[in-house]
Amino acid sequence: MQGTSLLLFAAFAFVLAGMYLSIRRSWFAPGLTSAVGIGLSIILMVLVSLAQNNLPIQAVVVGVLLGGAFSVITLIAAWYFHSQELRASYVNSETTYAETYPTDETPT
Repeated sequence: MQGTSLLLFAAFAFVLAGMYLSIRRSWFAPGLTSAVGIGLSIILMVLVSLAQNNLPIQAVVVGVLLGGAFSVITLIAAWYFHSQELRASYVNSETTYAETYPTDETPT
């Protein structure tokens, strides 16, 4: 990999990491994060491919396929772990509520 393509690939990795953290920590709206992240990933992968002296049509195909695929995989992983954290916090809050406010019902 040449210098320019390596820098662009590092920017691509940075975009994926930022997208993952943004979804995981709910920094921005998920739709906005997804749209911006996928768009930037595709653009950066096209630029990486062009920096490696590929044909423009090949760069666009590579950018759309690889940039889109890596973005979607990153979003799926981030959303899965985010939903697991929400589920765990919901279960913990119900347990705390039940322990704090017991009901007067007695089992028969």
